Amino acid sequence: MGRCILIFGAGLNQLSLIRAARELGVTSVVLDVSEDAPGRPLADHFYCVPGDDYETTLTIARRHGVAGLVTSQMEKPMRLMARLAVELGLQFHSPEVTERSLDKWLMKQAFLAGGVPCAEGYLIRAGEGLPEGRIRSMGFPLILKPKDATSSQGVFRVDTMEEAKGFLDIARRFSKSGEVILEEFLDGPEFSVESITYRGKTTVVQITEKFVSPFPCTVEMGHLQPAPLTAAQRAAVERCVVHAVEAIGIDNSASHAEVKLTAQGPKMVEIGARLGGDFISSYLTTTSCGVDMDKAAIQVALGEVPDLEHRHQQYAYIKYLQLPVGERVGRIRDYDDLQACDEVVMAHISQPVGSLIPQITESRKRPGFVIVKGSSREEVLQLGQECALRLMCKFSFRREQELAAE
Repeated sequence: MGRCILIFGAGLNQLSLIRAARELGVTSVVLDVSEDAPGRPLADHFYCVPGDDYETTLTIARRHGVAGLVTSQMEKPMRLMARLAVELGLQFHSPEVTERSLDKWLMKQAFLAGGVPCAEGYLIRAGEGLPEGRIRSMGFPLILKPKDATSSQGVFRVDTMEEAKGFLDIARRFSKSGEVILEEFLDGPEFSVESITYRGKTTVVQITEKFVSPFPCTVEMGHLQPAPLTAAQRAAVERCVVHAVEAIGIDNSASHAEVKLTAQGPKMVEIGARLGGDFISSYLTTTSCGVDMDKAAIQVALGEVPDLEHRHQQYAYIKYLQLPVGERVGRIRDYDDLQACDEVVMAHISQPVGSLIPQITESRKRPGFVIVKGSSREEVLQLGQECALRLMCKFSFRREQELAAE
């Protein structure tokens, strides 16, 4: 039957993963909740399956004799994947490791037990109010975040007790358990770290500079590789991440870590036991250093030695669009001319015609992006700004009265 990989997800963020399987000569069996998922035409075998349908997923895996499991960006299928791996004897995180990678409070406890530098925190359980005494002892500013949400949902910086009270219920709405973490604010620039762990050895592939929106919400509006770090800073960040990987128990997997570089040194924010999102592990990393992390993730899932050779060095930058809040999209013109530019790796608009432009309070509300490449940090920052403006000019906005008249 040959090598066969079960890929969870066929959305825009999984296209490069499905292509990577084909380039490796691996048969792809792809699952998605949508019949018209963009990755469907690329899959060798495609199935539309609800994300919580374990029995159907198990039947499909057995039918094709899959030898490995993989996903990118998505955390929702990971518990199902862990259960499936146990039943089929496949290489994946144990259920315990999976829980530590998904539950931010369990993650923090693992960091603390393993001596990994991280923020001091406090768990506010469902139905509990603010621990005002603990807050006073910790001091402001603080971060409020759901224990089990993703994509910057429900994460707020709070500077006063009034703000903490105002944001608590909002943060709680994004938590399936109703539990919220209150933790110290880590001051310093933030970076993400893309790694591959194979048979107990972690290799840091690339470090990414992050650009986030102003407080109280912090939404990632850009990522740039490689990050502007000194050799000593990079080494310290790498040591911190490797330590975190070991504390969580991640092995034979990609990981995506978030780190703050504070005055006391690097401190862990969170780590995901899977490929990173926002096209960081895929388009940015391949463009900046030539390592195809999608291929590497498939290789380790199949028990094969991953190819982590850096083939070149250049800069890559993804910039997300910011459109006028409250306007309604009347038309979006073709942007193939932008896609055809040598310096543009990818451009994409996700805001549909007829929709109202929302305030960007979480990642999924970003209306589009452009990825560019160049020979310096300054060059790609400038290119990103110019190309984002060109992409924004493809939008036309309509007044409500005009739409009503039609």
